[in-house]
Amino acid sequence: MLDWWEKNFATCELGDRRLNERAMSIGYALSLGFGKALSEIFSGATVLKRTYEFLLTQKLNLPK
Repeated sequence: MLDWWEKNFATCELGDRRLNERAMSIGYALSLGFGKALSEIFSGATVLKRTYEFLLTQKLNLPK
């Protein structure tokens, strides 16, 4: 799954260093915990909340 992470997240460019870092860390965690619930992958409440907030960010215009 780490190959998937590298292909999809390692070179992301969202226009803001912090967003890039957040996307990369979320993608890395998802690749390690593939198939698990987000609450299992992100064990801390704060990290889980920030992940949901990031995924709902409307500023992101990702290519399809």
